[in-house]
Parts: sequence; C-alpha cells; structure tokens
Amino acid sequence: MDPAADGTINYLYGIPHWSVSICCADMNGPLAGVVYDPLRGELFSAARGSGARLGDARLAVTDKKDLASALIATGFGYVAAQRVTQGRIIARILGEVRDVRRFGSAALDLAWLAAGRWDAYFESVEKPWDWMAGALLVRESGGRVTELNPQDPAFPRIIASGPRIHDALVTLLAGATEGL
Repeated sequence: MDPAADGTINYLYGIPHWSVSICCADMNGPLAGVVYDPLRGELFSAARGSGARLGDARLAVTDKKDLASALIATGFGYVAAQRVTQGRIIARILGEVRDVRRFGSAALDLAWLAAGRWDAYFESVEKPWDWMAGALLVRESGGRVTELNPQDPAFPRIIASGPRIHDALVTLLAGATEGL
C-alpha cells in the first residue's frame, strides 16, 4: 500500500481526509469502483457505462469553461527531490488557475472532482489501486482523465477534469514541466 495516495498518512496523523478505495478492472480498464469516506459516511460508486453516484444521487463534474477560474486539487510525493520538482510545477501553474488544494488522498480527491467539489486534479500518483476507482468516477460523471507515463516520477501521471478545460489543463501542465 502506498500511503501517499489513499490518505494513510492523514489517517495516522488524525487528519480527516482519507478513504477506502476498491476497483474491479478487466482487460478494457476499470469496470466498477467505489471510494468510501468513512468519516463523512459518503460512498461514491461507479460502473462502466452506468454513471457515477454519491449514495443515490447521480454525480456530474463541473462545467468550468476556463482555467483561470478553476479550483484544482493535487498531491505531492514523499521523496524530497520529487516534492521540490512538484513545487516548481505548482509555482508555474498557480497564476494561471483560481487556486490549488492539496488534501492527501488521490481516490477521495478524484471522487470529489466527480462530485463537482473542484474542477480538476493532477498528481504523480503511480499505483493503480490509488487512483483507478476515482478515475472511473470522474469518467462516469462526464469528466475526462488522461493517464501519462512520464520519465520523471515527479511529473503528473493522472490529469482529470471536466471536459471543457481538460485540453487546456494538459497543455498547461506540459508547459509547466518543460525544462525541469
């Protein structure tokens, strides 16, 4: 288990932002997934082709049109050198978006994106069990997810957002990583 992405460190420190995430995948990718936030009693669920839900309520990502007004979530790695690089990436995008939040659970961050609580998310998270259920939630709530395989482990691997800002966000992050 990677403590960076599921919120284990948050749990250990008593920070109320962690989750339990389960995803069933087949050869075509995520088939069904759930993210459970036990502290808030929220169960996010999705099945391929069937939409995403929070309890009985259907989820939808925000319909944000421009990055300048987008609230973006992210996460940082536990290797100090990677955090330095990630800090430089944040510095390069901070003036281009509304603001950036860092909470500490990739699965829950993606679930909150699917629920429209923020507009976009990116992180260098690499373990599929940390992000796969959340990515399915985003896709099934009308959002887009880009999966990358950068050579530098500090660079974004998962970029997710509503459909109207997605291409601009991918382009912004590509520019933010240039020369690092």
